Amino acid sequence: MQLLAKHFVWLAFVLSACAQNDIPSEYPALAAANRLPLEICWLDNITEPLLCGVFSVYEDRQNRNGRLIPIKVVVIPAQSAYRAESAWIEHPGGPRYSTVATAHYYAAGGWLESFRRTRDIVLVDVRGLHESGPLFCEALKNPRILERYYPVERVAACRAELEQRASLSHYSTVNAIDDYEEIRTWLGYENWDVGGWSFGSRFMLTYVHRHPESIRSVSLFIPSILNFERPLDYAKFGQRALNGVIAACKADGDCSREFPNAENDLETILAALELEPLPVQLIDPNSGKTISREVTRDVFAEEVWIALLETVSARQLPYVLHHAARGNFEPFLELVTPTSPQAQEPEGHYFSVVCPEETSRLTPERVETATKGTFVGGHIAKDYMEACEAWNLPMKPEHPISPKVFKIPALIVTGELDPAAPPEYGAKNAEHFDEAVHITVPQMAHGESGMENGDCLGKVLNEFVAAGTVSNLDISCVDTMRPPPFRLE
Repeated sequence: MQLLAKHFVWLAFVLSACAQNDIPSEYPALAAANRLPLEICWLDNITEPLLCGVFSVYEDRQNRNGRLIPIKVVVIPAQSAYRAESAWIEHPGGPRYSTVATAHYYAAGGWLESFRRTRDIVLVDVRGLHESGPLFCEALKNPRILERYYPVERVAACRAELEQRASLSHYSTVNAIDDYEEIRTWLGYENWDVGGWSFGSRFMLTYVHRHPESIRSVSLFIPSILNFERPLDYAKFGQRALNGVIAACKADGDCSREFPNAENDLETILAALELEPLPVQLIDPNSGKTISREVTRDVFAEEVWIALLETVSARQLPYVLHHAARGNFEPFLELVTPTSPQAQEPEGHYFSVVCPEETSRLTPERVETATKGTFVGGHIAKDYMEACEAWNLPMKPEHPISPKVFKIPALIVTGELDPAAPPEYGAKNAEHFDEAVHITVPQMAHGESGMENGDCLGKVLNEFVAAGTVSNLDISCVDTMRPPPFRLE
């Protein structure tokens, strides 16, 4: 059986090699392979060959010795009229999400395929993420459903586990950015057009401050800010987003008629759960087993805040609150309980970035002031602060960063009802650039998902990056973007 297995492995290798040799010449990857130090590769669920490689970097960049981290690099080559000096590179946020996993958006048939018509798309998982020495840990492997998201004892266990194979202080934003710089030189691009989503915007803003000569244009979507202090503003912005959803419901005839007292409904629920948490049973999507949970006041409030991140789920909240205030929590449980298995995230990377760079500057006094009078209160901030204390990495000396202004064009897009990165963050980011356009999409939350005509933003982005300027940028399609209807039944 062992010899047979080896035979099939060898046969698969030979067939794969033959298949690559027989790749039709019209595939862009074949021509691009002659100018890039990468190999032809095939990724799951993508129907064209791409280019892949691994660029090894020192975990300890300063001393340049010790462990090496294999950084995964995928290039989706330009389809035609290749612009040699620049390429698109992005960070999807988190910081826990895989950039490499977004390849299908740009490859043949993807909804962003047109974006690579004249430019290479370079996808890199930064150090510590999914394809680049990921900092997964068993202690935080399973999803946290209706419970404290960062339980201190499990955070501490995660750190103890990862310390056996990684020096966690080296997984910083600045080190990852310097990895990107080496990769740019390795691939031969003169500069990048950079895109950042949410935390990815802070990443790219830091990149601009560190290596401005390497950046041709900057696109920031639902952006964080340069010296973000997670999660200090979450409660305040969450309250504003909820108020906006309720105001939109009151302005909608059907929603107003069905749910006339949404703000009072939330107060009723939180007061009742403060006195007596609600025991519930759920199906764990990963194990398929029934699990017991308690819906406390803080858990309910946090789940409402999370629902506000997505426009689709935010438009369900008047319905959910109305029924929960009357003792029916089924719509709430439907909204917040995952129905499919949840992928493991490299939480070690998350804490090694967020704690020393963002959360460590918070104090209980500042949190109390910032969260006073909000439905969330200080619960989320307290959770972060205690988890970061357990993670126990010192504050990074390079943060906060002294802001500067750059002669680089910038496109900035925010959502009017974003509970994490609202329009004032966009306005603050625009101050870093002498040429910037800031678009605020009415009624949009933390992303365009669920918005009617949401592909408008992709068209604006494509036009902006192609031109390399905000002059005469046509943003009129933003007026056609609409949120989905409120849930009534």
